Amino acid sequence: MQKPSHDGSSAVLSAEPSNSPAASRRDFLRLASATAAGSLLSVDAGAANKTVRKGKPDVVVVGGGFAGVTAARELAHKGAKVLLLEARNRLGGRTFYSRFGDKKVELGGTWVHWSQPHVWSEIMRYGMELEETPGAAAPERVMWLSDGKVQEIPIEESTRLLIEASNRFHEGSEKAFPRPYLPFLSEEGAKLDHLSMADRIQQLNLPPVQRDLLAALMAANCNNRPGEGAFTEMLRWWALADRDVVRLFDACVRYKFKEGTASLINRMVADGGFEVRLSTVVSEIKQTDSGVVLVTESGERIEASYAIMALPVNTLGAIDFKPALLPGKQAMARERHAGAGHKVYIKVKGELGSVMMYAPESEPLNLLFSDNHGKDGGTLIAFGRPGGQSFDVHNPKSVEPLVRKFLPQVTVTDVLSYDWHLDPYSLGTWCTYKPNQFSRYMQDLRAHQGRVFFAGSDIAAGWRGFIDGAIETGLEVAQAVSSTMRQKA
Repeated sequence: MQKPSHDGSSAVLSAEPSNSPAASRRDFLRLASATAAGSLLSVDAGAANKTVRKGKPDVVVVGGGFAGVTAARELAHKGAKVLLLEARNRLGGRTFYSRFGDKKVELGGTWVHWSQPHVWSEIMRYGMELEETPGAAAPERVMWLSDGKVQEIPIEESTRLLIEASNRFHEGSEKAFPRPYLPFLSEEGAKLDHLSMADRIQQLNLPPVQRDLLAALMAANCNNRPGEGAFTEMLRWWALADRDVVRLFDACVRYKFKEGTASLINRMVADGGFEVRLSTVVSEIKQTDSGVVLVTESGERIEASYAIMALPVNTLGAIDFKPALLPGKQAMARERHAGAGHKVYIKVKGELGSVMMYAPESEPLNLLFSDNHGKDGGTLIAFGRPGGQSFDVHNPKSVEPLVRKFLPQVTVTDVLSYDWHLDPYSLGTWCTYKPNQFSRYMQDLRAHQGRVFFAGSDIAAGWRGFIDGAIETGLEVAQAVSSTMRQKA
């Protein structure tokens, strides 16, 4: 396996095989430290830190993903003195533009679409170029495992089967999410929030081929077993994509930044006019009558008038909030959302072509498709549920048996993945709520508490778990803080 390097580095750290079935937290921290020492930052460090203002900041933003960077830029443009603190040695949050051999890859969030209005406005604003993912844009072959056997039928027929199954699965979306950007569930939606994706599949009594196809897709969507993801999450995605499976596929896995997600972060920071401090971990935040006091792990105290916590919900429990977080925030941090699986790049030797492959939840990888391909091989992108002790996503020999069930002629030569669930600053992949979490916790998750405001893709009203959702909340929270500052001026 190769260790990930940040964009901009011409060197890729040497391969180091894993001797254990699953990476431990200690392995992850060692890997992250080595990566930091051997590569450059995804964001232009000079641009990030060129704006240093003396005196107490008006606003401290904690978290340098798309939500935090958006909020910092918007407030700085309104004249506020803004300091952004990021725990990692790079910006981007759960996006991570890296290298895999001679290719640039996205180890985290990747895809965008014009049905996602907030990120699309940034694409237009900065003139960003996009490109397509071959296996998602125009697969030449579609295969899936059903009852232990590989099924392959013509593209037109597989598309018909997927459309038919998806339409049945998402019935009720119109009533549950008549306006999908409303942040809370409708009465009809609330009645369905106890159901998992697996519950819904079981209700449909589908033929085995469609059942297994749909189960594989749901496992990929929630990055876990379908029993862990809420059915209402998929109803919301369906509504956001105009209740069309082809558009939903395009929104999820087709269009990506030509120069990576880091290229947009770089543009936003350069345009921002705010100060960035990397490798700064906040451990405590206390509210006073006149502002907030943040304490870092090194013991530094930072005072400001307001704070924005632009963090994954899974990590909120790592910070000591005074006064305490609302009960819903605390409960969500304890329970965590469903996203806990893998995204892995798989380099193969042999004939690959433009393919898309589905495997049921009994397999450790559930959706695989071509990222690039040529005469002598190429690279697959794969998504899978948490693999358990028998599967090591970092070991080509562990990954190869599943790939060869579909493509017996290929050999897996290398793999690259990032353990988001072990990263203490994410503790998971993209956010998909578990059953009942939406109805129980969303109101508290989105609520501001005194001088402390909250943002992040995990609490977005629309494309939650996507880059668009992060930018949505960054825009919202910047406006909320700006309005509060004017009222108190």
